[in-house]
Amino acid sequence: MSATKTPDASACLLANLIIALLAPMFLWSCKGDVLLARRAAAETLGAYCATDNLTLIRAAKIVAFDLATLSSLSLSMFDDTPTTLALRLRGNANSLDRAAERNRAGLEQDRRDAAMVAEVAGLSDADVLAAVKQAQRQVRQAQAEPQAAPPPAASPAPKPVTPAPLPEPPRVAPARLPATDQQWKTAWAGAMTQVAEEMTAELAGLSPAERAAELIRIQALSRSATALASGTVAPP
Repeated sequence: MSATKTPDASACLLANLIIALLAPMFLWSCKGDVLLARRAAAETLGAYCATDNLTLIRAAKIVAFDLATLSSLSLSMFDDTPTTLALRLRGNANSLDRAAERNRAGLEQDRRDAAMVAEVAGLSDADVLAAVKQAQRQVRQAQAEPQAAPPPAASPAPKPVTPAPLPEPPRVAPARLPATDQQWKTAWAGAMTQVAEEMTAELAGLSPAERAAELIRIQALSRSATALASGTVAPP
């Protein structure tokens, strides 16, 4: 356990407070040695490698709930423990275990959010907005370019006959040519840029983790739209 990363109590008042609160739970196993109990609490807490106050509190709850779960289960196993009390202790242990699992899941989510924020740390709002503007320009350029129409089918030469006079057929609107593959791609690109623009307007009210996720989505939509509108290969 000596190699385990432990929180610096002198630099973190919250860590010092949490270690003081957890120390009594280790006091019995340390034979009443307060300093040894504090060290055991600090090393156990440090195993979770908490990086900020939120994760530090979650880690402390996990340690406390897990130790309390084991204590309740241990008390319920004594022979002289009444059956009703034993059942209550085991039910309490079950509740404590669920609480520990909720905090453990929250800690993992906090770590994923922190990793996501670190991933887009070098991605600024200006870069994302520039990518959206580039995608919009590419879509407008693709929409302005004339699309090549398929060549008309060659009609057979008419036979030299004298047809009988027939009534003039009603005028019918010319059939609409089917959309080409590039026109479909341009339409998809336009929809992507519209969604990306709407997402940029909602960035201000998001948390750091949600903002990081939106920046990644906006950049992916913009790059894909640019690739579709220009006819190049989409980025991975």
